[in-house]
Amino acid sequence: MYPYEHQMLERLWFPVAREADVDGAPFATSLLGRRLVLFRTERGVAAARDRCPHRGVALSLGQMRDGNLECPYHGWRFNHDGVCTLVPSQPGAHPLAGLDTVPAQTAHGLVWACLAEPYLPMPSIPEMADDPDDGWESGFGSPFEVRCGLRSITENFRDSSHFAFVHKRVFGDVTPLIPAYEVRRDGWKLAWEFVLRYAQEFQVQDGAGTGERYRFGGADVDQADPSVSDEQLIHYRFSAIALSYVYTEHPHGGRRIVCQVPAPTAADGTECRVFWFVAANRRFREHYGSVADQVDIEKIIFAEDVPIVESLDPADAPLELDAQAHVRADRYSVAYRKLYRELLDEFAAAQPADAQPTATQLQRA
Repeated sequence: MYPYEHQMLERLWFPVAREADVDGAPFATSLLGRRLVLFRTERGVAAARDRCPHRGVALSLGQMRDGNLECPYHGWRFNHDGVCTLVPSQPGAHPLAGLDTVPAQTAHGLVWACLAEPYLPMPSIPEMADDPDDGWESGFGSPFEVRCGLRSITENFRDSSHFAFVHKRVFGDVTPLIPAYEVRRDGWKLAWEFVLRYAQEFQVQDGAGTGERYRFGGADVDQADPSVSDEQLIHYRFSAIALSYVYTEHPHGGRRIVCQVPAPTAADGTECRVFWFVAANRRFREHYGSVADQVDIEKIIFAEDVPIVESLDPADAPLELDAQAHVRADRYSVAYRKLYRELLDEFAAAQPADAQPTATQLQRA
């Protein structure tokens, strides 16, 4: 990692579970090498270090009792704020022993955690909020683990020139030629659009995918409709430091979003857990089918990405722009690395000179 990068990531929001994962029992997860326990009370989902202050047992092995998290070892109980409320072996509670809690929120069907005071606000998806009556529904895939850096997997999801090669099984015959596009920046957000062509002018493999058009959700129906163009406008959105999504508009008023948010699980940033979901409005579902069907397709696509990104050298995208070659199709990657570098520099400049953690401190985190 770069200097101060670990500290910066500790102060950014990352998903640590799907909301459905935190039901009636404590849930074990991890972020940046730190084991966490998530538990739900009447006030919402709370997050804390997965360690009882009494003897260090994993609290995620425990259970919920009367709205409190109960340790499986000696039955100590803790409330939403991590305050000890009961020590069964003696009357009352321990006045000083409490949980190491961290900020937690729920948004977009995910549970998010920040290991220290948040440096940036929670990322948003405004397309799903502009019309509450549009009937959006989300379907969540199982998070998948990937051995690569946060920047590498974040860039991969927005890289469109690999569709014709890595995803030809699903996308079929699409051209890898990416037209010139401009990346717009608004604070710590990026946005851009371009037209993807479903054409016969480029074949990755003789006959591969001929006639197939996945069309980001509308394969069979659109293929049978002669009024549907062989081109599709794709809207890409990114919000620092890892949330990004593809937004498409379809015939009959259908709208669809595929969102991906990786979270670094290893302290050195070399492993990530990727959370993702598909969201579609009512008219999309009426014309193209259930969100569950869309999730099944995206699961195949993401599985195809894993061996590719795990083979990258280096494991994470370098912030030095001269470290790798770039072409027109990489304009987003260049803009993303510049944004990441600027955010890291801004964060580092605001830190005390002695704030950079040592390797030993990172190992103990």
